[in-house]
Amino acid sequence: MQTEFFNFFNISVTLICLCSVGYLVFALCAVELFNHRRKKSNPTQDFQPAVSLLKPVYGLDPELIKNLRSYCQQDYPEYQVIFGVQNKNDPAIPIINKVIKEFKHINVSYIIDSRIYGANHKVSNLINIYPAAKHDYLLIADSDMRVPPNYLSEVMAPFADSEVGAVTCLYSGSARGKLASSLNAMFINEWFLPSVLISRMLQPIKFCLGATMIVRRDLLNEIGGFKSLSDYLADDYMLGKLISDLGYKIHLSNFIVENIVEEPSLKDLFLHELRWARTLRRVEPWGYIFTFMTDTFVMSIVTAITFYLTSHNLSLSLIPVLLVLVGRILLHVRTKSITGSTSAGSIWLIPLRDFLSFSIRVISFTGTSIHWRNNAFNVDQSGLMHTEEELLLELDAVEKIPDLATSQDY
Repeated sequence: MQTEFFNFFNISVTLICLCSVGYLVFALCAVELFNHRRKKSNPTQDFQPAVSLLKPVYGLDPELIKNLRSYCQQDYPEYQVIFGVQNKNDPAIPIINKVIKEFKHINVSYIIDSRIYGANHKVSNLINIYPAAKHDYLLIADSDMRVPPNYLSEVMAPFADSEVGAVTCLYSGSARGKLASSLNAMFINEWFLPSVLISRMLQPIKFCLGATMIVRRDLLNEIGGFKSLSDYLADDYMLGKLISDLGYKIHLSNFIVENIVEEPSLKDLFLHELRWARTLRRVEPWGYIFTFMTDTFVMSIVTAITFYLTSHNLSLSLIPVLLVLVGRILLHVRTKSITGSTSAGSIWLIPLRDFLSFSIRVISFTGTSIHWRNNAFNVDQSGLMHTEEELLLELDAVEKIPDLATSQDY
């Protein structure tokens, strides 16, 4: 009986490791296919509709002035840039003012509006900006992103197809700072980016990414405007899903936006990635369970230990680890080359990066709370956020409901 159990365990671990290696191969293929398509793509420059860029800003992102400037330096016929902040004392305001003075020749402005419409304050910011948008195409991009002058021409071109309802972009991590920033950039480039490309290979994209979300105004109004996203943590995911549900295509651009990453500490990195993990767990619960297969180095270590305990052959046991390390190094090198990122970690950080991802994945199943912008929230099964105060009020209300089974009135 014990022998049968060990045989079953060995076979199970081996299959998991093979699936993990298969994921690495699949990820490499997806990245190379994307790179091939990028080289062959030749977007038409004839379709260049006017577009309003909505830029919600909160605090001082790393190199913020360079990020904001990049959106004002577009080689594009007609566009409008609107920065939005929610606090008149936000430290980003002097930087925004400097950018506006520098680019007086284009239509650039900012709005300060503290009104809140839901748990997602970024969406509230967008709701406040929206009335100032003049054009029928709306582009939303996070303030820690940076783009070259041909960005608008590239990302607007897919709208020449009337079946496209929204366009979104991948992004690559470019680290500023020390270890925590490098580890975050590696996560973006070597896990997040390939996972999106694999998803596109398996089925049409039905979500957007916060690096760039472009939507037609008429379709945004049809789904209920930005207010329909105001309580969702994954507002980008939901925007794409709602547009897709209308029957329109979500186009993943061949353009890669640069995400300037600066994590102050390993604790901040951990909380940031835990928030992301719990978000993904809520919006894609079944798919998230299988993301353990993507922790390839950890899976290879588990397999090696299992092999050694049963065979006592160290050389044979190390084969899975060596295979996975070769694949991980190839993925690291290729994503770095394709994204053009010069500051995205080192191959020596691969084991640490994979063990950190595995740890966060395990912990993500232990609760539903997240920390975002100095606030604590809980995320329910539909992806809606609830503040701690709301949860207390809901619990209090439930406790006041009479138990009908024991009520004298009943």
